[in-house]
Amino acid sequence: MYIGISTLRSLNQGSSFSPASLFASGEKGAWYDPSDITTLFQDAAGTIPVTASGQPVGRILDKSGNGAHATQSTDSARPTYTVSGGLSYLLFDGSDDWLTASSVNLSATNKVTFWAGVRKLTDSFQIICETSTNTNEQAGSFAFWVHPSFAYYYTMRGSETVALILSTFTAPITNVHSCSLDLSQSTTITEIVPRVNAATPTLATVGGTQAGGGNFENHALYIGRRAGNQISFNGQLHQLIIRGAASSAGTISLGEKFVGGKCGIAL
Repeated sequence: MYIGISTLRSLNQGSSFSPASLFASGEKGAWYDPSDITTLFQDAAGTIPVTASGQPVGRILDKSGNGAHATQSTDSARPTYTVSGGLSYLLFDGSDDWLTASSVNLSATNKVTFWAGVRKLTDSFQIICETSTNTNEQAGSFAFWVHPSFAYYYTMRGSETVALILSTFTAPITNVHSCSLDLSQSTTITEIVPRVNAATPTLATVGGTQAGGGNFENHALYIGRRAGNQISFNGQLHQLIIRGAASSAGTISLGEKFVGGKCGIAL
């Protein structure tokens, strides 16, 4: 459910939770916050600040403290900073827009929690974010997709790849996602545990049974396109938080509410 701008402002101002707390004990990962214009730059080097809606984003700073800043050196492949209805986001064109962080080091853990505020505009195969150039092939990686059966798609790999596809979420649609990933579990439905808008979604398909254990690895992170060359995202990214640790139910809920406030969804 969308909420009014005054309510949205009240929600954001009234919450004491900050995703910075997710990294307070040295947890690895990344946090990208397009609502904070001070973290956005038009060029990859970070010398030209973004100052207005409609400008390209060649660099977004990682607010987790891990230094995983995401960049794009090609002018035409930069997403667009957009402000609409009081909400700020990165707009990916579904053609060639993407960002990458050269290293998100998750090699010390077999557990990851991520949150994303996303509006998808079409229902073709799309990569929202992926660690590594291909989760189907590279160990210790995961990906968050749009699936053409009008849903969302999560994949993860240890020595094998497992996947969950959700039931219908037809575009255009805005959703708050959280997902717990655990390579130590033995079945797909315990290895990958998603929530959409703070609720457990209905699964459409389960693929594979065991990811094969081990830890996540130190991979590049791609946002908006697989390896920078295929499966492009057509939509809006309001928030992306990746935490290299398990998170309690209460912490997951706080993260969902925070992301919801950035998407205009009251949770």
